Amino acid sequence: MPQFYLLSVVMNVLAGMALAGDFLGEKLGFLAVWKNVRERRGLIIGIGVAAVVAGLLKLIFRSPGETVPVAGDLLPALLGIIQGGALLAEGFRQRIEASEQLESVSRAVLSYRVPLGIAGLVVALLHILMPRVLFL
Repeated sequence: MPQFYLLSVVMNVLAGMALAGDFLGEKLGFLAVWKNVRERRGLIIGIGVAAVVAGLLKLIFRSPGETVPVAGDLLPALLGIIQGGALLAEGFRQRIEASEQLESVSRAVLSYRVPLGIAGLVVALLHILMPRVLFL
């Protein structure tokens, strides 16, 4: 379905900007509005849930013209799920009691949020430019 194709691209861009927005806002002036998006907990959780749902739906439904059921959209789907999980971990981190194990997992995941966000932006751009390439 073409709707899930577009939803996957949009959610990868939004999740990527939410994860890497502060870094990209410093480098590029027109992206400065994304610098403070991590402070808005409800927005982070909303984007995270939508990215996970879009990634899971992308594994189920094929894009138009796809002949391989899952592998055609594997990378955008997995990145959507991973980015959404990272956003959810960041959003719920302040709410849950800080245990030692949770803090170590949270630090490990969130230390790679900028490269993960940039990877999501690159995959979304490649996915929209080359829709029929296998694994994109």
